[in-house]
Amino acid sequence: MDTVNYFSHGGNIYRFKRKQVIDFSANINPLGLPKGVKKALYGNFGRILHYPDPEARNITQKIAEYWRINKENVLVGNGSAELIYLIMAAFRPKTVLIPLPTFSEYERAAHSVKSQVQFIRLRKKDNFKLNDSKIGRTDILFLCNPNNPTGNLILDDHLIIDKLPSKLIVVDEAFMDFLPDEENRTMVKKTERVIILRTFTKFFALPGLRIGYLVAHKDIIKVLKQHQIPWSVNVLAQEAARIILDNKDFINKTRLFIKKEREFLFDEINKIKGLAPFPSVTNFLLVEIEDETLTSSVLTEKLIQRGILIRDCANFRELGNRFIRIAVRSHKENLSLLRVLKEVI
Repeated sequence: MDTVNYFSHGGNIYRFKRKQVIDFSANINPLGLPKGVKKALYGNFGRILHYPDPEARNITQKIAEYWRINKENVLVGNGSAELIYLIMAAFRPKTVLIPLPTFSEYERAAHSVKSQVQFIRLRKKDNFKLNDSKIGRTDILFLCNPNNPTGNLILDDHLIIDKLPSKLIVVDEAFMDFLPDEENRTMVKKTERVIILRTFTKFFALPGLRIGYLVAHKDIIKVLKQHQIPWSVNVLAQEAARIILDNKDFINKTRLFIKKEREFLFDEINKIKGLAPFPSVTNFLLVEIEDETLTSSVLTEKLIQRGILIRDCANFRELGNRFIRIAVRSHKENLSLLRVLKEVI
């Protein structure tokens, strides 16, 4: 498989000549920015004349208060992607284990420090759940929970983590915010040998500002800080993230909206002959193409011609050219997607 294509992602609207494309390829909250973010950005614009706080103290304290944990257990970074590479650079593991299909940057980051990468398959017949009995000893184990692109919780029971033989376990919770019972599902308070990745990109619609954080044991945080580049998070990103966590109304509204539209989209796609969506707890759906005359790349191109951009999942290991991923967007946009899908299939 072409390496460049394999490590490509959704959300790249810049490569299309069409001026108007509805982007279903990036899993970003369709409600947009939380209230007050624009005002905060404009109000703090003058601060770009100064270096950002290298310790990101205000947002770090805010995150600690939000989860009721110690600030020594929090490290803020330039999006969770930077933190993935930071973990690899700091610990330089000999072996890395990755369940598939999943987010490709785990593998890419592992290759960047010449780690030996091993894979374990999440099977469709098992609803893409993690079979912990298949996991052997490894230096670092990556778990995306909920998983991208399958949309499900691959790990239900927190106790399973304690049984896994890996020296260090990285749990990517980029989509955990969308779960109404997030507090019961997240592992932010399980930090003995676990690193939990979180991001403001998906739920809080801040992909362009680049800010995320991780939660881990204070000794792990100390090691990571020694390898993190200075001023990795700009002043505007720190300020936007700080005020976002206070917006409980936005959080509740998003969860209700996504649940309603996801269920609507699932039911309607399920009615289209040749398409089979998988159940999801996130703001996107993995869809299998059952029509043998159609591939994911062909369907993607047909939709692009009609102003609709979806995620072709052909470059996800273990999926191939029979799968697409569709983000949940506004009801009007979801209706447009369904209309076009019915036209081309």
